[in-house]
Amino acid sequence: MKSVILNGQEITIGSKVRFIDDRELYPNSRDSIKIPKLGEVYTVRGFTDVGGFYLEEIKNSYIKFLNSKNEVDSVSEPGFGIKRFEAAQPLRKKKIVQIEILPIVEERLEITRKKVTSFKLDKIYQS
Repeated sequence: MKSVILNGQEITIGSKVRFIDDRELYPNSRDSIKIPKLGEVYTVRGFTDVGGFYLEEIKNSYIKFLNSKNEVDSVSEPGFGIKRFEAAQPLRKKKIVQIEILPIVEERLEITRKKVTSFKLDKIYQS
């Protein structure tokens, strides 16, 4: 397996994932298996044969997995189910914005009204 789709986002080796579900995760082996911490972000190191992740930050020793008849079914490093994770959104780079606050300049435009006198011109006609 080279990649999986997790909540609509492709996850490959090197992708960042956030651990979101620790319910009933290796309940009988918590003393011998290192478990991811809820809410933490991890890097995918590889994929298990049964649809899980190996994490770069957590490396466990190989253990024997038993079947229902209590017989050894497989020996491998314990991984963590894909559905226990969500794609971790990349951190956005911070933008530095410089703001300069200028003093308020208030201008008042005063218009003086001139008194206009109206007058009537009578036309004088000469013949």
